[in-house]
Amino acid sequence: MKIKVNKKKCSGCHLCEMVCSLSHIGAINIEKSAIRIRKDDLGTSLNTPTFCLQCKDMKCIEGEHVQEGLEKRKFFWDKERAERCPFDAVMVFDDQAYHCDLCGGNPQCTKVCTPKALRYNRRGAPGTSGAA
Repeated sequence: MKIKVNKKKCSGCHLCEMVCSLSHIGAINIEKSAIRIRKDDLGTSLNTPTFCLQCKDMKCIEGEHVQEGLEKRKFFWDKERAERCPFDAVMVFDDQAYHCDLCGGNPQCTKVCTPKALRYNRRGAPGTSGAA
């Protein structure tokens, strides 16, 4: 299961960040969200939603004795894991890392993304190609 991003469609509205924090911590605080909108002001001027890519080879937990599948389902992570992410895709605020857990298989950010920049791709589900 993956969230696909089309940054050309992202309007930079930050609704995805708001719903992420609201659904996980019960309050709207985009700094405590697992997704961030980054804007390239000096280059393309595109907004890019950034969050954990759910990598097959997770460098962020390398060397830890943990079950990868269980760790992917956790929203709160140690800050050190964010520092090991080669894509800078695990968000940190005040010594706490916020990791995209795909909302348990029902990602809320994709539901509020009105320009459809975020799309949920459930591998093997009817009507999907299975590619992520």
